[in-house]
Amino acid sequence: MGKNVLVIAGSSEIGTEFINLLLSEGYCVFATYRTPINIEHTNLQKLRLDVCSNDDFLELFENIKGHNFRAIVNCAGCVVASPVELLDEAELSRQLDVNLFGLLRVIKNLSVLLEYDGRIINVSSMASYGVFPFISPYCISKMSCDILLRAFCNESGIKCVSVRPGVIQTKFWTEGIEQNKNNFKNFTGKYEKIGNYLVENAKKNSVKSLKPVHVAQAIFKAVCKSNPAPVINVGADSFLCAFAVRFLPEFLLNSIIKIGIEFKSR
Repeated sequence: MGKNVLVIAGSSEIGTEFINLLLSEGYCVFATYRTPINIEHTNLQKLRLDVCSNDDFLELFENIKGHNFRAIVNCAGCVVASPVELLDEAELSRQLDVNLFGLLRVIKNLSVLLEYDGRIINVSSMASYGVFPFISPYCISKMSCDILLRAFCNESGIKCVSVRPGVIQTKFWTEGIEQNKNNFKNFTGKYEKIGNYLVENAKKNSVKSLKPVHVAQAIFKAVCKSNPAPVINVGADSFLCAFAVRFLPEFLLNSIIKIGIEFKSR
């Protein structure tokens, strides 16, 4: 088994935890970043990458093309929040550019560097089950990523894994509030209370939820196993979403979601 792993968006909390775990197990890590990665190690090489830039991918490939990788792990992502009827098309495009087209660029530009029996691992989300109103762009992007990954696996024969965490304690939540400042202006009138709830819930999730190390450990198992499961749920809430979508009739699931929205909007 090879000891090189490429981590896309290594400066995220999940990415950082995963990098530290890899280094502790003797792996050589190539990690991309947009914001600095605060880790120094002789087995860590840091390279800048914006997943929305094709030129950045071409430059990255030139810098690492002499190496083969056991795994390529994509941790890049952002979230767009808005009621559907007020969703700006440009914001939906931004969401898809980072999450969906970012993954596509990883596959197109870097999968050729995988060693025999290598794998692509995408950090998806329980949002890929599509049951969360008001963050439908995020749900769409994550569900689309899972479809893209499954198709690529079946077409190429390369192993692909979708890691689907539930709520994780990261700055993703507070960053999401900042990135959605303009979108939260859409939460007026009948949507005002749910908008306030989303902001307060995001603040709570950033400090009271499952720690990123649990996701990092799940990713690491997918790197090490000879035949990892194509879908790995992390957290009780993620397993619950998977169960609900698989076993509950859609009308019942929709009723539960609507009741939840009404309760949170009081």
